[in-house]
Amino acid sequence: MNRVRPALVAVLLALTAVAGVAQETAPPQSGGVAARAGRGAGRNEISLEIGVLTGGFSYARRMRATPLSVGAGVWGAWEPPNTFDRNVWEPLGVVVFGRYRPTSWFHTDVGATVGRYVWADDCSDCSGTFVGVRSVALAGYRFVFFGPEIAFGRVSDDQHGSDVGVIWGAQLRFLVEW
Repeated sequence: MNRVRPALVAVLLALTAVAGVAQETAPPQSGGVAARAGRGAGRNEISLEIGVLTGGFSYARRMRATPLSVGAGVWGAWEPPNTFDRNVWEPLGVVVFGRYRPTSWFHTDVGATVGRYVWADDCSDCSGTFVGVRSVALAGYRFVFFGPEIAFGRVSDDQHGSDVGVIWGAQLRFLVEW
């Protein structure tokens, strides 16, 4: 598993770098930043995220005529892949994020997240807290995007103490703008 963490981070960084290069090498077009990013007058975005036994819903609002948006959402999973030294089952959390969308085919979200999880099936008090940073880098066409997601943070509960690690996965995002 130690090989997975650096690989996921490398993929996220590479996708962000590719988007930056694409933005810098794009020929100037009329219509400003919003037109280059493929977003006519749409300032509001809602999205539905679906992964393997994961899901989420979010809203973002573009900041004026820039490729930046701010937003919030909810996410959840069923036994997601992770690097913690304990079970992190059924996490359910909220996220506040910034979205950078330099082109119509790529965007990335980075934000703070907090959530609850359970670590045993047979007790009602076996839950803990996850606090961290969640990042998603997605590429796609029109309203369908796909890419990796990663949440780096700390889990803590009364029985096991705390631990730092990563929850990761891949998501398919359906994005609607108006």
